[in-house]
Amino acid sequence: MTENSTPPIVVGIDGSSQSLAALRWALREGAQSGAPVHVVHCWQPQNLTEYALVAPHSFARASACMLDNEIAAALAEMQVKPEVQPISIHGRPATALLNVADGAAMLVLGDHVRTDLQDIVFGHVIRSCEKHAACPVVVVNAQGSLVRHNTRVPTTAGH
Repeated sequence: MTENSTPPIVVGIDGSSQSLAALRWALREGAQSGAPVHVVHCWQPQNLTEYALVAPHSFARASACMLDNEIAAALAEMQVKPEVQPISIHGRPATALLNVADGAAMLVLGDHVRTDLQDIVFGHVIRSCEKHAACPVVVVNAQGSLVRHNTRVPTTAGH
């Protein structure tokens, strides 16, 4: 358990260049503000073949490995490093991110270039988080620039 009582910055990653830029943005923000950074990766089988043939612990292990690798690579670029907590969660990304971000200083997400399929998957996560998060939501593009900063916090954090 952390001794830092500062609310964390929560960042969701999925391995895309946009989410890794969001990770770097969140780590810089954490280093500047002294806030710990909780790095979240959500995993779940995506099709019937994965449900039938891949053991859940394989997904969990791959998720933990990806988190460790991406966090280490991002921290290697920094002189001042924030406290970091990797979090691997089985479940739907929007729901998991909203749960982890409850009480956070902010939720940071990577913006995705839109295609019909990507908009259905990734756009839904961003829209759900912007609509329901109990903290500000920051959306960062692949170049690490802030795209949107939703400071509107709902009066009830219904998911």
